[in-house]
Amino acid sequence: MEASPIEEIETLIRARYPIIHVLSGEEARVTEALIEIGTRRRKSILEWSCNTGLVPAGVSLQSKQSRDAQTIDPLAALNRAVEQVEPAIFVFKDFHPFLGRNHPETVRRLKEIAVHLKNSYKTIVLVSPVLEIPTELEKEITVVNFPLPGREELAILLDEIVEEISGFENVTVDLGAEGRERLLKAALGLTLNEAENVFARIVVKHESLTGVHVHEVFAENQQIIRKSGLLEYCSPEEDFS
Repeated sequence: MEASPIEEIETLIRARYPIIHVLSGEEARVTEALIEIGTRRRKSILEWSCNTGLVPAGVSLQSKQSRDAQTIDPLAALNRAVEQVEPAIFVFKDFHPFLGRNHPETVRRLKEIAVHLKNSYKTIVLVSPVLEIPTELEKEITVVNFPLPGREELAILLDEIVEEISGFENVTVDLGAEGRERLLKAALGLTLNEAENVFARIVVKHESLTGVHVHEVFAENQQIIRKSGLLEYCSPEEDFS
């Protein structure tokens, strides 16, 4: 049986691959998976962005204590990863702009660090929807595609939403097996955040959640296609009758 992306990432971490590039636009979902891996492997998880610097994963965005101004600079953050003694996973979000031709010092430092990480229990994970790997780092970075959530993950999300709104007196939930399946199939192709948003919109707009509202989910997919600018979504106007 083919390994899941999470299993593949964990295997690479255990095998001491120094730098892993996870191709995904779902930072929260990838980070959650990495936190689970870190818990199993007894590694601390730190995440970096150009706004917060290097901070413990999962801290509140509003927390001023979560910011580390000294490591906002990407070179300083990479150096902190070298200085860390304990086993750790460093999650760098949207790091690809710093791997371009305008940042040769960052590319070189990352290449040097890769040698150090191979002999440690630390891993750097780059999370980005954009795959931009300079030639200098092609041999040091391993790419893992993190696909959109499948039916099982969407089903868990839908069940959580149904449980949350089931106590609301002004909201009607009428999801039989067929209606539930229609919503889940329509949601395929959405991220978890997008699916959560469209389910919440249905509840707010109609004060109900049923399989009849499947067209609302298709509309969300249509919005995504429109934003891509590559395709045009055409709603079918004919039925089998």
